Amino acid sequence: MSGARLPLLAALGVAFVFALDQGAAQSGERPGPAAPKEWVRKVRLSVRVEGDGRDAYLELPLVPTDAHQALVEESLETRGFAVEFVEREGNRLAIVTHPAFEGKKRITYEFTVKVQPTRVEVPRVPVAADEPPREDWLWLRPTKQLQSASPLIREKIVSFARPRLAAGDDDALRIAWDLVQTGYRPKADGSRTVLKATRTGHAAPRGQERLFATFLRTSGVPARPVLGIDLARKVRTRSTMWVEAKVDGTWIPFSASRGLWGELPPRFLKLAHGDRPFIVREGIASLSYRWKVSRPEEVPEVVEP
Repeated sequence: MSGARLPLLAALGVAFVFALDQGAAQSGERPGPAAPKEWVRKVRLSVRVEGDGRDAYLELPLVPTDAHQALVEESLETRGFAVEFVEREGNRLAIVTHPAFEGKKRITYEFTVKVQPTRVEVPRVPVAADEPPREDWLWLRPTKQLQSASPLIREKIVSFARPRLAAGDDDALRIAWDLVQTGYRPKADGSRTVLKATRTGHAAPRGQERLFATFLRTSGVPARPVLGIDLARKVRTRSTMWVEAKVDGTWIPFSASRGLWGELPPRFLKLAHGDRPFIVREGIASLSYRWKVSRPEEVPEVVEP
């Protein structure tokens, strides 16, 4: 992993580390607008699978609890599938299996969540020469979708960062953000992949998120895509994506395609993070899923997952 980062470090002469700005709110300021209220929603995910006689394997992400959202209750009906609950790379997963699976079955995951609006003061991430902690290497290395070690990607960020650094602008987060915002043309039908977007100069929303995460990783800032759903979207598929960057031990949300800097509205619910499909599957002939979101009349107390 370290070897993949060295070309950029040599080009810039530094690695990125994290430092929090100190600043107290001035007294006497007028109060701003009221913060949006939390959302409470009951969600059902229906997954329809068809087998062809092979051993079936699925990884279904389960809703996590963090500062943005709290799981209230959940249930999982697998209808004949065996299930094992695990935690892997910070994700909660249901491992669903069935030997020699044939025919059609439905898996139903239901849960209730409370989602808070999130707004974080984003500190500068100044340039320095420290190595990142070993536990952050997982969020720096190149992956299938985040080709942070690609010479094309390294050259893109080095060329963009060089004049900024010479002018004294050493904020790694802003450099990566501004590169995505100014170096690519947003297009709904643009590329979702990092290398193709860099070659063509335009990117779909998911491509913008992957570009931001990739440039952060190339610059030495731990970053990961987030797989989630938009609770307010009125379509069959609510799947969406944003990015989290690790600053001083805290994961801060960003969305390059929506212009969300250190904030996340309550309509966005996190399901999993990392460079992974939403549902990992093997030995399945076909799979489809759909979401249903409603407002529960009564919500019980929050319980630990």
